[in-house]
Amino acid sequence: MRFLGLEEIQPYKNLHQFKIFEYDDEIDLNNKEKYICDLKVIRMDINEMYIQKGFEENIYCAIIYNLNKNIDLNELKEGIKAFILEEIPSTSTQSINIFKSENLTL
Repeated sequence: MRFLGLEEIQPYKNLHQFKIFEYDDEIDLNNKEKYICDLKVIRMDINEMYIQKGFEENIYCAIIYNLNKNIDLNELKEGIKAFILEEIPSTSTQSINIFKSENLTL
């Protein structure tokens, strides 16, 4: 499954927000069947102290919310990772962690 993402402009550093749709030859944002989810990608920078100890890679937390109830999250994860790799420079597959918002607790 290929994705089309509409980025929501926001003023925060290290935060990217998208509305994700299934990519098709014809783009119809009113078609509710093509809507997949909302996605927030947060870059977490490594503390200087840990960089000195050899940690080099930043971590990206991808939070999925408003997931279309007809879509299985497990089938979606690899496509979301591919989308993030394409849209956000300097990411790697190992550094992306995907969460569903309902599974997060404060």
